[in-house]
Amino acid sequence: MTDSVIRATGYWAPPSVIDNDELVASYNAYAGRFNAEHAAAIAAGEIEPVPLSSTEFIVNASGIQRRHVYEKSGILDIDRMVPQIPPRPIEEVSVQAEFAMKSVQPALEAAGYDGSDIDGVIVASSAQQRNFPGVSCEIQNIIGSDGFSFDLTMACASALYGLHIANGMIRSGQAKRLLICSPELMTCINVHSRREVHFIFGDASAAMIVEADDGRPGGWDVLGTHAQNKWSSALRSDFGFINIAERQVDPDYEPHLDQDGHRVFKDVVGFAPTVARSMMEDIGLAPEDVRRTWLHQANIRMVDMIAKRILGRDRTEENAPAILTEYGNTSSSSVVMNFQMNSDDMKAGETGVMCAFGAGYGVGAAAVRKR
Repeated sequence: MTDSVIRATGYWAPPSVIDNDELVASYNAYAGRFNAEHAAAIAAGEIEPVPLSSTEFIVNASGIQRRHVYEKSGILDIDRMVPQIPPRPIEEVSVQAEFAMKSVQPALEAAGYDGSDIDGVIVASSAQQRNFPGVSCEIQNIIGSDGFSFDLTMACASALYGLHIANGMIRSGQAKRLLICSPELMTCINVHSRREVHFIFGDASAAMIVEADDGRPGGWDVLGTHAQNKWSSALRSDFGFINIAERQVDPDYEPHLDQDGHRVFKDVVGFAPTVARSMMEDIGLAPEDVRRTWLHQANIRMVDMIAKRILGRDRTEENAPAILTEYGNTSSSSVVMNFQMNSDDMKAGETGVMCAFGAGYGVGAAAVRKR
């Protein structure tokens, strides 16, 4: 079998930023208007009032202070509360493919490759803009690759599921060089009118180039990967192609993002480190030999507890850096962004573990060693 190497990564976050104060002001204006308009029904106990939010609530619940977004004005407009993105003619590059290329191009440049050097493209993200043709096929066409492509979705673990598949294909000789990209436009999925989730997500795109080891120096040896699922609907997004049919029965039906935050926290904090530690045991990697872990940026309490259970020691910014203060939860792109931002100081031979966890529940893990 041929070992695989992460040759390069790339990421991009939009320049537009919404801080907590702006988000809370918008959300509370919406909540205040709703409660005033429905005061009689609320007083009669027929409907529940919309609770107010605060910057303190957001920081305590998540650690997030800002998030980068693809389109800001629509999110803050209380008559909309979703990004405003004009539809494009079919002959133009799609929004998500264009968004993906913001990270794909830097990754190709860092690796020293043209798109024609890539023989497979995997779009691994929480959602794709359309059902078919695949966004991965569009990206493959943009870069000039003539291999295969497919879209993959496993929520916030998608990028590491893509890495797990790429590692297996390379080790088995089915592919030589693969591009994994995670264009996460999460503010299009989020429901900014719900207090439980209105602050969580930001937008970002990340990419990895994974290839067969040809002896060339540089990059990161992939020592092992693992992916594992456990069914749960505690974190669920109902947006999909069946919505149009559901509205034929209930014209007022609105799909939404829903989560039981306490349940998700309890379940994932127990499950995610178990998957990572199992992978580590399979390859003979002891916690004390792991210098750093790069985790999906869900919320700071989850990062603290999962890092401690993987590493066997308290989390610090050195052994498990966090980036969610600035970017929020950018779904599967976050673990790749974290890795790229916080790995340059590692020395050849030092080892780290990536771990991402999301709805499903799905957990992906990878152990890497700097070459």
